[in-house]
Amino acid sequence: MRVLWRRYGVILLCLLGIAAVSAGGLALRASAADIGLLRAINSGLASPALDGLAYLGYALGTFWFSLALFAGLFFAGYRRFGLSAVGAMVAGGLLVLLIKYLSQQPRPWQMLAGVRFMGLRAQSPAFPSGHAQQAFLTTSLLNRYFLFRWYIEAVLYSVAALVAFTRIYVGDHFACDVIAGALIGVLVALLWTHTRLWPGTVRQEERR
Repeated sequence: MRVLWRRYGVILLCLLGIAAVSAGGLALRASAADIGLLRAINSGLASPALDGLAYLGYALGTFWFSLALFAGLFFAGYRRFGLSAVGAMVAGGLLVLLIKYLSQQPRPWQMLAGVRFMGLRAQSPAFPSGHAQQAFLTTSLLNRYFLFRWYIEAVLYSVAALVAFTRIYVGDHFACDVIAGALIGVLVALLWTHTRLWPGTVRQEERR
C-alpha cells in the first residue's frame, strides 16, 4: 500500500486538486466581487500601453507559442524534454476543453453590458481560461526541468501572470476563470512530472 501511495499519491492529489479548483472556481464565478474586479481591470485600467501588452499576452498564452518553444528545445538537443512537454501540453489542453464543455460558462462580454472587448470573439465556453492554463503549465515544466535560479523563475511566472491578467483586461474572462486556469496548469505540470513520461531534470539527463 505504501509503495502504491508513493507512486500514485501525488497523481491522485493533483486530480483531486483539479476537481476542487474547478468546483471552487465555478462556485465563485461571476459573483459581485468577480464582476467588480473585471470592471476595475477591463475599464478602470484601460490605456494604449496595456492594449499593446494585451496582444502580447494573447500570443504568449497560445498553444502554438508553447508548441514552437518546445519544438525549438527539441531541435536544440533537449529531445526527451521537448517530447514530454508537448505530451503534457496536449493532455492539459484536452483536460481544459473537457472542463469547459462540462461547465458551459459564458464569457463576460456575452453576459454583461458595457464590457470593453478586444481581440477575436471566441465561441468556446469560458471556464477555465485556456491561455492561463497554457502559460502556467509551460512555465512550471520549464522551471521543473531546467532548475532555474529563483529570479529566473520569478520572471517566467511574472510573464505567465501577465498572460492571465490580460485575459481579464480584454474582457474575455473573469478573474475566477484565469485563477482556475493558472492553478490547473500548475497541477497538470506537477502531475505530469510524476509520470514515467517525464525525463527528470536536465542534470539527471546529463548524468545518463
